[in-house]
Amino acid sequence: MKLVASIYIKKNKTVGMKSGDFRTLKIYDNSPVDTLMRFEDIGVKEIYMVDLDSAKTTKKNNFILLEMLSQFSNMNINYSGGLRTTSQISSAFNAGANSITLGTLPVYKKNMFLDCLMTWGHKKIVLAADTLNNHLKINGWKNNTKINVFDHIDYFHNKGLKNIKVTDIERDGTLKGPPLNLYKKVLKKFPKINLTVGGGIRNINDIFKLKELGIQNAIFGKAFYEGKISIDDVKNFINS
Repeated sequence: MKLVASIYIKKNKTVGMKSGDFRTLKIYDNSPVDTLMRFEDIGVKEIYMVDLDSAKTTKKNNFILLEMLSQFSNMNINYSGGLRTTSQISSAFNAGANSITLGTLPVYKKNMFLDCLMTWGHKKIVLAADTLNNHLKINGWKNNTKINVFDHIDYFHNKGLKNIKVTDIERDGTLKGPPLNLYKKVLKKFPKINLTVGGGIRNINDIFKLKELGIQNAIFGKAFYEGKISIDDVKNFINS
């Protein structure tokens, strides 16, 4: 299983929050560049960069910072946040993203999302299925929908989609433990997908539990920032 480090960014600062609620926003001391280089130094190969300013507001994507991060490191960068058009997606790749994650666009513009899969390839496009009580939330988790998460995945899976990220919003940033039962259901229904999961990881034991489930990629962040997962924990897992 691959470890993916998350870097949530707002106003060029590394931040964290609970369940997408800006009222719980916490700013961390290290800059996004320093944070990325710290992850690279301990052997992490990929980061999940979330541009909160563009995800939750109408501000422009922070492609300048994305380009800077890509130039400072050899790590793969998966970029997410506020990508609503093919022009924005193209700009993200041009700025240095190795792959992108899309959550809102596939809901509003299914055909455009399928076109993205054809244009950039299945390996570079990830579907975000961010869920609360088994229903999707979109637009930076601000808006509820009545779309069942399994129906949503099934629609695009039948079109050939392979890469899917599932986040239980209620667990994200809470250190309450990952929703193992949800992931079990996803893997049982879609055994051939390349599944990335995030949210709730408390410690290195949770990461091993995800590996035992057969998860391919696990996003971790807050537990590391808060000292619940150590540098040695990450190194040892990567080398195990």
